[in-house]
Amino acid sequence: MTIYTIFLVLTIATIISQTVHSWYVFNSFSRMTGFIRHFQAIMFCSIISVAIFAFVIIGKPQLALLGAFIEIIINMYYYAMDFFENGIRARVKRTESILIFWRKNWVALFFGILLPMLIYIFARQMIELK
Repeated sequence: MTIYTIFLVLTIATIISQTVHSWYVFNSFSRMTGFIRHFQAIMFCSIISVAIFAFVIIGKPQLALLGAFIEIIINMYYYAMDFFENGIRARVKRTESILIFWRKNWVALFFGILLPMLIYIFARQMIELK
């Protein structure tokens, strides 16, 4: 197995991880029902992640970074939504609810930023290895 293949596998795994990670947000926005709703959410998530990869491959890194930024916003929206649904409503002071939320979710927030950037980084490495 070559280094190039390793980075290709890492990129595919990261795209799949990001798709699963942001599926909930797109699924909650969909007006479809049943299987079509889930399929639409998966496809929409996949399009953005694969676009990051594709833009790097064709030499458009600014568009790839824009796609990564959009995915980071989507990921942060998910955690912000969770915070406003569960954190603010907690029966503690607002500053305490922020600290509790941060303590419980700092790793998830980190990966919400890291996953889109890893797609970009892995694709860049593939170009440099080719």
